[in-house]
Amino acid sequence: MRLALAVLFLIGTLAGARPAAAASLPALPSTVRVNIAGLGTSYAVIASTGTLSAIGPDGALLYRGGGKALARTNVRSVPNTGIELPERNTVGPLTPDERADRASIRREARSAVAEGGPRSILTVPFQFSLLQSPDDATGRIVLQAATIAGIKFSTNDGLLTMNGRAYRGTFELAPDDEGDMIVVNEVSTHDYLASVVGSEEPSSWENEALAAQAIAARTYLYTHLGRHQHYDIEGDTRDQEYDGTMNEDARTLRAVERTAGQIATYRGAPIEALYSASAGGITEDSENVFANALPYLRSVPSPADEVARDSSWGASSWQWTKELSATQLRGQLERRGIVVGTPTAIQVTKVSPSGRVIAARIVGTASNADIGKDRSRFYFGLLSTLFTVTATPSGANERVDAKDAARITALATLGAYVAQTSFEMLRDANGNELGLRATAYGYELPARFVFTGKGFGHGVGMSQWGAQGMALKGASYTEILAHYYVGTAVSNLGGQ
Repeated sequence: MRLALAVLFLIGTLAGARPAAAASLPALPSTVRVNIAGLGTSYAVIASTGTLSAIGPDGALLYRGGGKALARTNVRSVPNTGIELPERNTVGPLTPDERADRASIRREARSAVAEGGPRSILTVPFQFSLLQSPDDATGRIVLQAATIAGIKFSTNDGLLTMNGRAYRGTFELAPDDEGDMIVVNEVSTHDYLASVVGSEEPSSWENEALAAQAIAARTYLYTHLGRHQHYDIEGDTRDQEYDGTMNEDARTLRAVERTAGQIATYRGAPIEALYSASAGGITEDSENVFANALPYLRSVPSPADEVARDSSWGASSWQWTKELSATQLRGQLERRGIVVGTPTAIQVTKVSPSGRVIAARIVGTASNADIGKDRSRFYFGLLSTLFTVTATPSGANERVDAKDAARITALATLGAYVAQTSFEMLRDANGNELGLRATAYGYELPARFVFTGKGFGHGVGMSQWGAQGMALKGASYTEILAHYYVGTAVSNLGGQ
């Protein structure tokens, strides 16, 4: 499961609540158009568990049957030789035979280009093909175009799949806001919300926590419609995690149905229903993370987050530690656009009343860089901004038991080296020496930074682990929502 990992994709601004009375607000549309291809894709295999139908932009039937279709962009080929260059990134790992075939094709293409020059390579912006066999990676070409063709896919006896993941509803190929190819899944709002609830929280969680999540997800959808040209909402953590039928469950369906039409409102208007995995014991004021101070997104205690501590897989949502050598941190910062040389210190320059770092300075051997608000999560690769950091110069020592495989692996990754090894003599039952066995290692560590923190996510609005903890203590979904969204009410718009 993914608990609101939108935390690593930073929202620039928060839209204010719509100035309308709850009674005059329209219900959500019966269907929603979701981008299920993330930041765009150049290779999408579309199929069905039943019969697949593909309709071209002009309404003509391109295909109907039980096979698989392939949509690709920027397909390169050498027309005079019939050689089509293989895709750089196809779906799934390649077999040794497939790797050999691809290498052979590339050799032939290089020979053709050597004879005909670079102009012998033709790039087709969009291509739609039908795959002829399970190991076919290119297929029989049906349509080629200079732009992404709006092909629509449907099935009347199964589910549609995109790169192996199943979805209800229909598909359509379209460009995203940046012009990259995406697959848009038009699905009933009911099914979309049920998938979001199951993708954002385990379906085994308490009914009241699931119901609170359903209302938060519905409210979020309501306030984020109409922001894109060809679709309504992102199907990943930039908006809400949507995994199709993968996490479909009777309990998530029931959570959506028992809260049908209900959204969270403030003074009659729908709210910006933000949520994250765990607030680490206290939520954050919206203006300390995003752009605006919203009256219902105020910092409140979230002691019920502690329930995550007793979960084998959720404990890191309560408390965590991340260790990076100065060299590792330098590489990580440079990949994210901050170049200061090798970091020598991290100075926390401003902390919010909740304890979150909202301003920090990175001191490096070449220059310094200031970062603010929630961006320290991105630059340092942390789960939350509720953290402290200590810097240790090179030369520190650490003794590790030889049986502590996890720490030994971590130190190797950190770049530490063994400076000393302790041994014990093994003997048989008669006291004869059998040899030496290592019992501990003494490591010398490089300069490093140790981040220690709590929580998972931006910490604004509802804490999902907190909602679960409150539900376990008997709170209703309305009580959960009222706690995390200060001064709000639950309003029923009707519909799904």
